[in-house]
Amino acid sequence: MSLKRFVIFLGCICILTIGHAQEIEQSVKERKKKEAENIMLNQMLSKSWELYTAGEFQKSMESNLQTIKMAEKLNNYQYAQRSYSNLGYDYLVLEDTIQALESFKKSHYYARKSKLPLSIAQAYTDFADVYVQDSATYEKGIQYFKNALVIMQQKKDTIGLTGTYYDYANALFKRGENEKFEQVLDSLVLYTTFMDSHALYQARSLNLQAANYLRNGDLESATEVLLTSIMLAESESSNDQLENAYKLYADVLKRKEQYRPALATMVKYDSIYRLNQKARNLSETRRVAAKFQINQVEEERDQAQLKIELQENKFQQRALVNYMLTGVIVLGSGFIIFLIYLARRRKSFIKSLEIKNEQVSKAKMEAERLARVKSNFFSTVSHELRTPLYGVIGLSSILLEKNRDEESLQDLKSLKFSADYLLALVNDVLQLNKIDSSKGLENNEEVFNVAKLIENITSSFEYIRIQNNNIVEIACDRKLPHLIKGNSTQLSQIMMNLIGNACKFTENGKIRVGARSAIKDNVVTIEFSIADTGQGIAPNKIQQIFEEFAQGESKNLTYQGTGLGLSIVKKLLHAAGSEIHVDSIIGKGSRFSFKMSYDIIQEKATEDSEALEEIKIFHIRDLSGCHVLVVEDNKINQMVTKKILEKDNVICDLAENGAVAVQKVKESNYDLVLMDVNMPVMDGLEATQAIRKFSNVPIVALTAVELEEMRERIYNSGMDDIVVKPYDVKSFQQIILKHIQLHRADDTI
Repeated sequence: MSLKRFVIFLGCICILTIGHAQEIEQSVKERKKKEAENIMLNQMLSKSWELYTAGEFQKSMESNLQTIKMAEKLNNYQYAQRSYSNLGYDYLVLEDTIQALESFKKSHYYARKSKLPLSIAQAYTDFADVYVQDSATYEKGIQYFKNALVIMQQKKDTIGLTGTYYDYANALFKRGENEKFEQVLDSLVLYTTFMDSHALYQARSLNLQAANYLRNGDLESATEVLLTSIMLAESESSNDQLENAYKLYADVLKRKEQYRPALATMVKYDSIYRLNQKARNLSETRRVAAKFQINQVEEERDQAQLKIELQENKFQQRALVNYMLTGVIVLGSGFIIFLIYLARRRKSFIKSLEIKNEQVSKAKMEAERLARVKSNFFSTVSHELRTPLYGVIGLSSILLEKNRDEESLQDLKSLKFSADYLLALVNDVLQLNKIDSSKGLENNEEVFNVAKLIENITSSFEYIRIQNNNIVEIACDRKLPHLIKGNSTQLSQIMMNLIGNACKFTENGKIRVGARSAIKDNVVTIEFSIADTGQGIAPNKIQQIFEEFAQGESKNLTYQGTGLGLSIVKKLLHAAGSEIHVDSIIGKGSRFSFKMSYDIIQEKATEDSEALEEIKIFHIRDLSGCHVLVVEDNKINQMVTKKILEKDNVICDLAENGAVAVQKVKESNYDLVLMDVNMPVMDGLEATQAIRKFSNVPIVALTAVELEEMRERIYNSGMDDIVVKPYDVKSFQQIILKHIQLHRADDTI
């Protein structure tokens, strides 16, 4: 080889070596850059999780959105999947299941793009956690759990299996699918106990086992696993699991009749519960604040979008001017361009219209969702407030009847008045909610005698009439038809509020309730009026008294009320196509009037119609010796109902849940069952359906839930009647007697 060729060869070798070294250096730089990006993304995910667990949901959502933006920019599918998953749980805690599901769908999309099996399994678990919450999609959620478990078992992901098995078992336990639950629980125990899982996971699993043992009556096994769970939870300082374990353990000890240890355990539970409740209250406050902030962000976004659309419209208008100028200069070309422009504009408007329609549809869905949330909230409030009020009102009534001490009599009357006042406030607020949501405005038409209706309503204010030393007169037109058809419930609500106001704000005076009629084409238009000689209303305050929680001035502080009555009257009349009129003079009194139209059923009274109007009254003495089962989970309410019944010599048995009630009905012959609706283990609806398979014993729903939401479900379950707590004792006794007598009559046939 010549020297020249050797030099060229060496040069080529050097060039290749330098090039290869540069490629290696570039590869190392890219790998280090990738590692740095992964570290940064992982830190951002950790930060969002810390914010989520601390209850900072708004900040957690913002952190997740930043992570998503960065991951998508870097085409990092794995971290995009994880951040969308976290974002979905942010939306879940903010009660926006629609956005949560959209985030989980994005998470699943990036999981499939990453081709990482465990990411796909996590996406399946996310879907399952959402779908099992709704009965309509429950089976779909269970299938997603199964799909996730198959992948995790193939990859031997112990941590993932522990979490997914727990969520799966918990869903089955709540659903009451005992056989499937036992199978899944065995797998959960395997991965938490024998795979040496984290102590917190073990405690969580043991609590679920204990709840199952407790439900099956295996108290010894429940005791064993709960002691282990308490030890593990204490070692990890997990207050959530400690709270659950102490509550279950106290229940076990109580069932074992070990009352002293049970009391000591309940003291520990109460201490942990208070600590956790403070954290929950803080978390709830932050959650509500986050929802408010998100609404503000969405409003700002909508305003920005509106500005953009306005700018686009201005731009389009300018373009139109340019096209017209071009058309003037060059007629032929301008005409063609103008036609093209019109076609494009038409297409643009059609597309814009489609977008607007889609936005309207989404807005409607969101409004319906918010309406459901509000309705559920008021239904929950109805139950949670009326249940303890039932105990307070019932106990105060019982104490008033038994009390012989003049010194404590006034205190008991004050207690009863306060409880009745709070109940009136709750009922008024719920009535306003029903009117606003159109739930309370159903046209339940029936045939009734309007004169007797006015007389009955007026007589119900006899106590306050005597207390304020008033005279009440009823002046009904002689031409008033005997029987009319219409919504008597709506009319009763209006009249009771107006007559009640007149009685409250009048002292040593006169109240006149009138009804004048005008008949045309078998339709009567009645002008109702309520006039008083009370203190009157200033002209500048007449509009104010119809506002919610507003009142006129009154010296009679005893009957100030809630300030909702006239607001309810105005809304009910507006819904019926009528309006309220007010005439008032300070110091001389006020007159409220309104008009309503009804179909005439019968103009004159006859002997037959009078007979039909008679109401059968059952004698209270017939309750003596009746055997009644009271199904109620609240111990105080059990005691109140039992005392009310035993006062009339009724034999009472108690059941703390639906499952116990079903067994007692099988074993004993009851005259009637009083069934609460919301109970643990088995609710009243499920229990009634089970009893109806073998018995026709009368079942009356004794519930504190808002009636309109539950009426159809209660009757469809097989119950015979409904009593809403707190109730009028006389009406309660009449309902019980009616169904006992009907049942006995059926048995004799």
